[in-house]
Amino acid sequence: MTNFFPSLKQKLLDGLQEILSTDPEGFPRRAVMSIFTMWLKESCTGQLEETEQFVSAVVQTAAHDLDWEVKLGCLELVQIFCTHMFCRFGLPECPYAPVPSAVTGSIHQNEPLQMFCRANLFSFLFRSLCDCDKPVGQKACDILLALKSHFCQSSITDSQGTGDLTAGHGIHWLQRTLRQGSLVQNFPTDDGNGVDFQDPESMMLALTTIDLVELHNDLNKCSDYVEKSPQSLLEDILATVGTVEENEADCY
Repeated sequence: MTNFFPSLKQKLLDGLQEILSTDPEGFPRRAVMSIFTMWLKESCTGQLEETEQFVSAVVQTAAHDLDWEVKLGCLELVQIFCTHMFCRFGLPECPYAPVPSAVTGSIHQNEPLQMFCRANLFSFLFRSLCDCDKPVGQKACDILLALKSHFCQSSITDSQGTGDLTAGHGIHWLQRTLRQGSLVQNFPTDDGNGVDFQDPESMMLALTTIDLVELHNDLNKCSDYVEKSPQSLLEDILATVGTVEENEADCY
């Protein structure tokens, strides 16, 4: 990652990552995420591998943050990264621009998909769909819809292509989980269910199979998703007091 940022910025980058990982206050972590987003907007012209490593590290840290604004900022960073990669590989710049069927299976389309899988973007996006704070779920769904428009042919129905793939069972489990998630605000672990968020074939199948439009509509209908969520309130309390392990029992 050293070549992605000039050497004079490397110590600053390390310090900011430390703040994002360990600072108990929400405001500094949100500020760090804003800085990372700004850097990505202005500096995403270096080596692909270095940019990918940077985004992956930020995503893995922010995914465990209890502050919904930090997660929302990370989703914005993911969106910028995806747009940059699509532009770099010559794909349509507009997220909802149609992709010709002849291009769908090309190497130019597969490389961004593989990169997004390696960077753990899909794991973060799908779990964010079930986040207890509505803006996070909405933003994640918007990004997934954009990715679907890039990677999948609109003519493919939900039932096509799933019968012969070993990942099909896991994707159907994921689909059921997401449908329940809008109600129970929960995303169980995928152990034993066969969902590999780093497998391009599985994620292509997920984008093709899961009705993201329906999930998007459900999120928009839930006007009380934030205000009346006990889990959201609990996470806000835990984020405020700092150390989760020491205060979790008191919150309950």
